[in-house]
Amino acid sequence: MKSPLYFAILGATALSLTAAAPDKEALDLLGKASTAFNANHAREAHWNWTATEKRQLATRSGDILQSFPAVTAESVIRGDGNRCNAVVAWGDGLTPYKLLADSDERCRAMDDFRAPFELSDLLKSSQVKVLEEWEGGVAVSILPDKARLKSDDPAVRCAASIEAVVKLDLATMFPQSVEGKVVENGCDLVAAPTVQYGRSAAAPMRAIFRKGASFRMEFKLQKDKFGNAANSFWVCTSQHYLMPWDSDNGLLVYWGRQVPVKAGGHQLVKDIEIKAAEFGAGSAVRYDDIGQ
Repeated sequence: MKSPLYFAILGATALSLTAAAPDKEALDLLGKASTAFNANHAREAHWNWTATEKRQLATRSGDILQSFPAVTAESVIRGDGNRCNAVVAWGDGLTPYKLLADSDERCRAMDDFRAPFELSDLLKSSQVKVLEEWEGGVAVSILPDKARLKSDDPAVRCAASIEAVVKLDLATMFPQSVEGKVVENGCDLVAAPTVQYGRSAAAPMRAIFRKGASFRMEFKLQKDKFGNAANSFWVCTSQHYLMPWDSDNGLLVYWGRQVPVKAGGHQLVKDIEIKAAEFGAGSAVRYDDIGQ
């Protein structure tokens, strides 16, 4: 988890995308969205944020079997000025790993915990077409990118495995929402998880965000409190994930913590709420409606 841009379900209407040659207009729109996304990333220096994640195990029909301890991470500034996200609180009161260490040590402890794909990579797809337009916005579809599925970078392969609908704000060309599903195998990885609380009981595990997973990300523009539009910042205010779960898997490992899991689950639900504040603005930005 690197910034609020990466904190990240298909609704009642499922994505229905069919392969077609990408059109020039769509490629141009996605290129502008990619440029806007990268420019927004540079503005994060003026902002601070926390992200709270909640996970639940559900049956195939969606009934909740088990809720796991929530975790809250805060943005931390490294000695070189770059950011990381470090655990600041567990919902059940467990003391976070390296909580009292300096910022560089806290960030090093979090380096193993990365998003399975970067939205910036998804916005570089060449498989794109315009779906619909409306006053002030446009929706483009992204299909899996077969060429980039061969990348040596696992994050690029994962992004290339996703089909998605991206809704753009025409005034800024920034994505207002991204709704997608993993339909190829580029996100399917097996690795030994990092465990920071107690002795590891987990053997190498299959990635949870893999083929069959779906997600939705929502972004909102936060205007600079001092009237400087150059410092206004698009924040990913909420993310919702629905991911396949192996019913015989007895452990869930996240943020370095392993938690026993009840038998019988078939999907893992993850919701993330982000609260942001501008440095010097004196008040936090809250999104109390998220997840309700």
